[in-house]
Amino acid sequence: MRQFTICKNLVANTKTTMYTVPTKHVAEMTLLFAHNGTSSAKNFTAYIYKKLANEEVPIFYEYNLASKNYIRFDGSAYILFEEGDELRVIIETGAVNSSCFATFEVVPLLSDIKHN
Repeated sequence: MRQFTICKNLVANTKTTMYTVPTKHVAEMTLLFAHNGTSSAKNFTAYIYKKLANEEVPIFYEYNLASKNYIRFDGSAYILFEEGDELRVIIETGAVNSSCFATFEVVPLLSDIKHN
């Protein structure tokens, strides 16, 4: 298992791919943190792109993120991403000083683990 965090400054009104799960791996997203550094509320959306189904599924959809505030998904829950799946995020036009962090635990698919 490999655990890591991805951090990006968000460009307003631009869908950003935060992470793509590598081939022959799965990933558990254990943290999603987004910050709005503007002086007014901005909508924040996060999607999981399911490669196999070729569709985006919203995790948060146009969540009203108050000025100088954040949203955090963490705790005992996680979202499972399969190989090729992506985490995509977007924040509303006019957002500045906004960022997103995501922590993943990545593991090889069981069928690819070599046994001695």
